[in-house]
Amino acid sequence: MDDVSLIERGFEEFPATIALLDSCGDIVYTNRSWRAFADANGYADDPDSTGVNYLAVCDAARETDEIAGVVADGIRAVLRGDRDLFTAEYPCHSPAVYRWFALRVVPIDTPRHGSFALVAHFDITDRRLAELQVNEKNEHLAALVSVLASELKARLASATASAERLAAVDGDDAVALSESLSRIDSLVEWGIAVAGQPITLDLGAVEFRPHVAQARALASPDGADDASLRVVGDGSLLADTHLFGLFLVAVLTNCYERNASSGSSSSVVVGTTADGFYVDDDGPRPSPEELAAVTAESNQLLGVDYDATHLSTARRIADLHGWQFDVGDSALGGARFEVRGVDWN
Repeated sequence: MDDVSLIERGFEEFPATIALLDSCGDIVYTNRSWRAFADANGYADDPDSTGVNYLAVCDAARETDEIAGVVADGIRAVLRGDRDLFTAEYPCHSPAVYRWFALRVVPIDTPRHGSFALVAHFDITDRRLAELQVNEKNEHLAALVSVLASELKARLASATASAERLAAVDGDDAVALSESLSRIDSLVEWGIAVAGQPITLDLGAVEFRPHVAQARALASPDGADDASLRVVGDGSLLADTHLFGLFLVAVLTNCYERNASSGSSSSVVVGTTADGFYVDDDGPRPSPEELAAVTAESNQLLGVDYDATHLSTARRIADLHGWQFDVGDSALGGARFEVRGVDWN
């Protein structure tokens, strides 16, 4: 095998799609990956593409695709010798698949045939999807902090109003002020914990029962003795300890608040299942607002449901962990908030 055939064989077997352009931008060679991509995506003309002017195709798309013009200018700079390398990243989606590619263009100068530009397209879809997932998690965490801030403002307003009344009358308002400020202090601690989380979740073994007890203490309203809570099952699950605690606080707070209007004591059961856990209450059936809060809209990345902020918070935490969060009817006659997809140790 001579040197020329060896080089051609190397390009032919290279996994990236490759095109060799002459000094005018005409395609003089494409490799197997290029032809296979053209066939797979319904390219109407010869999938080999030799003779097609790559620059003319990019120029024709300038008005509708900004990156096409950038690529044409970059290739021309390489062919003129102004640049030794041109790179770009761009989406190339089909109706059924999301894809991203990285473009690399380098000059090739030959003594006999003149100057060429080697254009290679590398599939970077997996990397971009991973980046998008990280960005989405970061946005989820930012939204959680925002929800906590809103909760803090509401509690602070209540405490401020009580303090103003205390200026004129001393009595039960002092107790109310103390309880509100205590709640604020707890929320501040949770907010600091969430805001201080790293970019990725800090997953570890989390004991179920102790976290339920802590969450109950934070979520219980005034007159907590009237709100019974029973824990069924135990275990250690894989989760971010701070966010798991916040999840329980959000769901239990929602249970206590939704039952408060009934005027009678509420009963809540928290239990484990083979692949998750649940929170049952004996209050009203799930409301349309609660059902909507746990369902992320297909065209919306975040989107706070201000009619059920506690469940919106819980849903985001479940999404961050890759859990499925559902709301339905409970055996107690009220609502059942259930999580699936949990890894138990």
